[in-house]
Amino acid sequence: MASLIEKSFAGVAEEFCAWCEGSPLGEDAAATAAMWLSKLYAAALALPETEPDDEDGLPDLPEDAIAKARSNLARFNGMYYREFFDPDPALDEEPVMGDVGDDLLDTYKDIKAGSLLFQQGAVAEALWHWSFMHRVHWGRHAVGALYALHCLSVASRA
Repeated sequence: MASLIEKSFAGVAEEFCAWCEGSPLGEDAAATAAMWLSKLYAAALALPETEPDDEDGLPDLPEDAIAKARSNLARFNGMYYREFFDPDPALDEEPVMGDVGDDLLDTYKDIKAGSLLFQQGAVAEALWHWSFMHRVHWGRHAVGALYALHCLSVASRA
């Protein structure tokens, strides 16, 4: 049985995926993308740390949904930004190039996989996937894209 926090994250995840798969993305897609990334990130911070009940793996993502999201999010491809893979100021590291389109699509895929598990009733697996991938994958993409969207689109309107 899913708790209110878990259901809340699942709802945000479903809405984010629907936005990625929907058409059009809206009048101000950059601001809307920033809003979704903010909501996802904030909601993920409240997810419980858990272990999956089984190890069946992730469901295959529907090809039509991925194709629709890829097509819709393509408007962000080439929206490059510089970032440091490890932001520790004690390191002498060169910046790398990020791409908002890649960040959004990777975030979508991780969130969608968890949503499919949740819809199938595999709540523990979905929560584990969302939480773990937030820490090691989609969370980094979301934060990078959010920063880039803020600097390249949102703040430039001022």
